[in-house]
Amino acid sequence: MTQSNGAHTNGAHANGTSNGAANGAANGAANGATNSYKNGTNKCDHVDTLVDKVNQSVGTFQDGHTEKERLVALKAAQELVRALHGPKDNVYHLVYSPTQAMCVRMGIDLEIFSTLSKASGPVSLQELAAVKNASPLITERVLRVLAGIEYVAEHDVHVYSATRMTHQMTDRFSIAMVKFIYDFGMPTVAKIPEFLRKHEYKSIDGSTAGPWQYATNSEESLWDWIAKSEERLDITHSFMEGDRGSRPPWVEWFPVEEQLISTFTGSHEDVFLVDVAGGRGHDIRTFREKFPQARGRFVLEDLEHVIEQSVDGLQAEKIAFDLFKPQPVKGARVYYMKFILHDWSDNDSLKILERIREAMTLGHSVLVIEEFILPEKDCPMLSAMWDWEMMVFLNSLERSEGHWRRLLDEAGFEGKFFYPPGDGQGIITAELK
Repeated sequence: MTQSNGAHTNGAHANGTSNGAANGAANGAANGATNSYKNGTNKCDHVDTLVDKVNQSVGTFQDGHTEKERLVALKAAQELVRALHGPKDNVYHLVYSPTQAMCVRMGIDLEIFSTLSKASGPVSLQELAAVKNASPLITERVLRVLAGIEYVAEHDVHVYSATRMTHQMTDRFSIAMVKFIYDFGMPTVAKIPEFLRKHEYKSIDGSTAGPWQYATNSEESLWDWIAKSEERLDITHSFMEGDRGSRPPWVEWFPVEEQLISTFTGSHEDVFLVDVAGGRGHDIRTFREKFPQARGRFVLEDLEHVIEQSVDGLQAEKIAFDLFKPQPVKGARVYYMKFILHDWSDNDSLKILERIREAMTLGHSVLVIEEFILPEKDCPMLSAMWDWEMMVFLNSLERSEGHWRRLLDEAGFEGKFFYPPGDGQGIITAELK
């Protein structure tokens, strides 16, 4: 999700050490769990198979360190964890899991993460509670959950220290992500089943007719609501800038030189790339740092109040514009859209694509779309959950390759699809028919 039209492990141990640790941990956990299942009414005959699967996939990842291998190992480990829990406990953990995000959110307000990260050693409960003059009992209850998910470490009774996740939660992008999803979205998440029951589980079109409006009793768009508060705007911008997580940017894996730069026949005076609804310009900056030799002009487009806050030293022209109005830059080599169309229904996306199509030059211009391309089977959980977040906030959706093809075909484009390593966003290059 991006602002668009409105406000718009490395350093692993040597293989022997890491694989030994993985084997020992997996085998120990499995033996204990298997005994537990045998003593109860449930059985887990496939635990041994899952342990072997974890050991094999972790070993492969330690040898290659590729994103695909990491995800295979992660999926195997998650399967083992679910098997060790058993069906009943899996339900318990699922229904009580919202308290984890709740405690992380309170941990930000209580400054638990920043306090522990800055400390030279362990910090007592009394010291942590005193930072915001909070009740030690409330603070302790928050810390219990944070310790359980390893967002803090329990050094001793009522004594805490930092973990990797503690430090991660001092990152402004991570803080903004928690605030955006939790503060802006959680009330709507609770209302979506009710909203869909009311509409008999039918899709309701319109950016101001969705679950967010239903839950907040509002007729305005999310973006209009965000734009009314500087604090909400800052949270939103920071969230959008960090929404890729640890996944590599598209310029690291997509054949940019071959597909886009070497085929550009224009001069330094011609426009090479237009970042459509590009926020503060972080993607242009990343592109220019990766390909300083790329000739031609770069243009950043977004709403005026957004581009006024563009990143320092941005080597690009800035143009204020509206997605639904005529595209002001004609005949550019590349029109780049990152996380724009997933903000909009198919009907609205067709209107946006029409404006881009009108500005493109046949045989020269290409539309580059960076979005999730959902697989028809075995969809990664990240993109499956992201799809629902789009409904939560914008009454929109993520799309499968088939869905993308139908949308682009109707808009007069022919698309080619490129998939990243792992579970991140893909790239669609679309040219005029």
